[in-house]
Amino acid sequence: MKAGIFLVISAFLIAYGGLHYYIYRKAILVFSSGHWLILILLGLLIVAPILTELLTHAGLAGLAVPVGRIGYTWMGFAFLFFSFSILLDCCQLLVRSGGRLLGVDASVITLSPLSLALASAALAVLATGYGFFAARQIHVERVRISSQKLDKMSEPFRIVQISDLHLSLFSDEILLNRLVETIESIHPDVVVSTGDLVDMRPDHLDSFTNILDKLNPKFGKFSVTGNHEAYLGLDKALAATNRAGFTMLSYQGVNVGGMINIVGVDDPGVSHRLKVDGPEERALLERYTEGEFTVLLKHQPVVDRASVPLFDLQLSGHTHGGQIFPFNWLTKLVYPAKTGLSQVGRQTWLYVSRGTGTWGPPIRFLAPPEVTVIELAPETPSGS
Repeated sequence: MKAGIFLVISAFLIAYGGLHYYIYRKAILVFSSGHWLILILLGLLIVAPILTELLTHAGLAGLAVPVGRIGYTWMGFAFLFFSFSILLDCCQLLVRSGGRLLGVDASVITLSPLSLALASAALAVLATGYGFFAARQIHVERVRISSQKLDKMSEPFRIVQISDLHLSLFSDEILLNRLVETIESIHPDVVVSTGDLVDMRPDHLDSFTNILDKLNPKFGKFSVTGNHEAYLGLDKALAATNRAGFTMLSYQGVNVGGMINIVGVDDPGVSHRLKVDGPEERALLERYTEGEFTVLLKHQPVVDRASVPLFDLQLSGHTHGGQIFPFNWLTKLVYPAKTGLSQVGRQTWLYVSRGTGTWGPPIRFLAPPEVTVIELAPETPSGS
């Protein structure tokens, strides 16, 4: 376990350090002196996320919070600066190449390296400010799914999905209260959390879990583990989830409303941490009546093709929709599933949430957070 943590930290420092070396090379174009001071400052910002975790582990939340807020906000800015800088450099290269091909002097419409660095920084500042504001909005996405299995229902069954809330020291009570009020106004039959409800170190989270505990939908609240619950440890994650009023479905299911099964599976990180494999997903789903509508809660948006005939709707999260564009291009390489609703079988659907909270940088850029309302309804006869 310690070797695994060491490898993760080493990989983080190499990747994040490389990003900061790029920023350093751009920064010295702007500042003619004080290069050692820039290096020291960037070095502190590189280790700030790790220092935050160490301070939290040591019980020094008063220090961890400001260090974390600065470090993670900078992380978002740094990624945006890098993205804008690469984009502007590519545009500059295209303009110059086009000028050469056409025999035109393009120097009048190109920027100096200093101007490019300043323009990238200005765009990153604007995007970071926008992203900070965007992360505090609540977007309600609505999806309606019809099925013959629900023909006996007199009215639609309403499921509200939250995902990747990442309750931590950096969470905002005002925003969480607004979230609860929004969900209550929808009058859901069930509320589900598709993983990462709590983040690492659940200390000082009672005020947040107490707010979530106020939610009281008709048929209850259910949750599954995400990878962050695995990092936290299953016992601690289960305790925090219970305090929030959610029933954890760990390779378990419940029947609600007499026609709908809600089945949950653990994130693979839990099995990896416990060094014990859970039951096969297909074998788990085979326990439930085929004629009833089955909703599968699964943190990562990976569809087990062998299970497709045995469930009707899979609800997932994990990717955050990229959280900060263009990071979604990288997540697509690992999780090619479409964000939102897609059909994965003849009568089988997958919904991938953009997530309700943030991890790391407290910003969202072109990937707004969401609360999802899934209405399950009887199939309308054709021609009616």
